[in-house]
Amino acid sequence: MVKVSVIIPAYNSAETLERAVYSVLNQTMADFEVLIVNNGSHDNTANVIMGLVKRDGRVRSLESMKGRSRARNKGLKEANGTYIQFLDADDELSSEKLADGTAYLQAHPDVDAYITSVLYRDDQKQAEQSQQILLKSSGELLKANYLPISAPIVRNIELASFNEDIEYNEDWLFWAESLYDKKVVVRQSIGSIIHITSKNTMAQIDTMQIYECYVRGILKEEFAASGVKYWQRDIKLSLGYLLSANDKTIKTLRISKTMEWPIGWARIILAIPPLKWLIVKKWRSVRGRSMYG
Repeated sequence: MVKVSVIIPAYNSAETLERAVYSVLNQTMADFEVLIVNNGSHDNTANVIMGLVKRDGRVRSLESMKGRSRARNKGLKEANGTYIQFLDADDELSSEKLADGTAYLQAHPDVDAYITSVLYRDDQKQAEQSQQILLKSSGELLKANYLPISAPIVRNIELASFNEDIEYNEDWLFWAESLYDKKVVVRQSIGSIIHITSKNTMAQIDTMQIYECYVRGILKEEFAASGVKYWQRDIKLSLGYLLSANDKTIKTLRISKTMEWPIGWARIILAIPPLKWLIVKKWRSVRGRSMYG
């Protein structure tokens, strides 16, 4: 059994895949496997994968149907590692991410996930922004999406499957279902670099906000995660949903009934002109500053 399985979904990723894989091959530890899951690419991704497999025996090629969640599930099924690290095909790991994470988890058998901060790099604007992970305990995963997909390295034990019907915020649902009520540790060192491009889903902030509300409803159903401590966050998510969604989205995406009351309150708030003006102004300001935009 290898120490770490690094799972990389690859869809039309010919331009960036080598950068992602070499960030793994150049780690300060060598005991890992790289599982590249080609999920329906129609560019030169397959040839790039073939070249990487030939260059290093630790790289394995897998295939799945289109969809990030399907690809990650395929990788989880095939993974031989004691630990799991996810990485998107356009991102990178810092050189010591795997060594630091596995060393900590080996020394602390009661901890299930070692989580590091990330650096967002806007490749078009040539701008960078580090993001600390503000998670204090795994229970907070029911409230908000704190974890970029590459932030944790986790034990390969009792992990959930990715919901294959969701293409946005599916990572939040996965981490909540996998790590809720488990012990995690958060470090503020940079463990991965997330590249922001016009091609990746992170650039689609409106859709991301819509699906935040959708996933939050699922978590409320699964974990009965309701109450006063969630009210402010639920209304904030509902405001983002209403400001981002159009009529077509609202009709086709079935938000859980557990979100009805915060969405109702959000509608009331937005019906008050001065409050709506302030909220929309702040929302646009955040959008404008966001590395996702």
